[in-house]
Amino acid sequence: MSITGVTDLNGLYNTIYERVIFVAREMNLMSNLVDNRSAVGWMTRDVSIRPEISAVSVSDAQDFASPTTFGKSTQATLTPGEIISQVVLTDRDMETDPDNAVQDAIVELGGSVATKIDVDLVTLFSSFGTDIGDGAGSTATISNAAAGLARLRNAKALQYGAPVAVWHPYHWHDLWVELGQPAATFAHLGDVANQALRDYTVGSWLGLSHYTTANIAVDASDDAVSGIFVRPAIMMDTRRAARLETERDASLRATELNITAGYAYGIARDTLGVGFTADATAPS
Repeated sequence: MSITGVTDLNGLYNTIYERVIFVAREMNLMSNLVDNRSAVGWMTRDVSIRPEISAVSVSDAQDFASPTTFGKSTQATLTPGEIISQVVLTDRDMETDPDNAVQDAIVELGGSVATKIDVDLVTLFSSFGTDIGDGAGSTATISNAAAGLARLRNAKALQYGAPVAVWHPYHWHDLWVELGQPAATFAHLGDVANQALRDYTVGSWLGLSHYTTANIAVDASDDAVSGIFVRPAIMMDTRRAARLETERDASLRATELNITAGYAYGIARDTLGVGFTADATAPS
């Protein structure tokens, strides 16, 4: 029996395409956790600091004559720079694509800027003067996370606000495994461990607010550097917010889409943060 089916129409109708999907991107996190500044122009920003004044005991009738020189010194220098992403769409592409190619490009261009800023900021974790992690090739542990908090407390960092821990997802997984298998000496983690097992994430414990981001890079040896810090440890200085511009190229019959942003970033107070190097092998 001769049956006419949809395959007989293949030469007459176009293939049906699903709506375009975008490359998976991590949410922008770090700009909400660091010290944000802004300025006009492209000069460097010098972060200055005043000296600590110490009180001393004096005797009766003593005319104290050892004042502290209360000047300023440069703590850090931040140098601004620009970033850019670009897409060029030909007229034929835009006239043929069933999706809105321009709108899709704008969405992805904005995502590229957000990711670049986040990556720049988390990369600073490896520049902290102190690294309290378990070390390259070693599994992240709760005890060293606590050691990081102890370092911040000893540096008097907590006067500047609540500390945060930003983990590579594989570091957090190792901590979660340890939480879920508490030893007898972990009795105080009972409620925290139960929440971790239920939800996989625990927003706050050990005196830290915890976040994870896949924007932390893993090196060739499967190690990564997470960070524990208070807000003033890292500074982001915005000089120009993300700006989208289009340019018509008539001879190419195309439209150029450019998004740019300008900012400086860096470690402003080294003693207010610690790095956390540990193994970041994907869990099996």
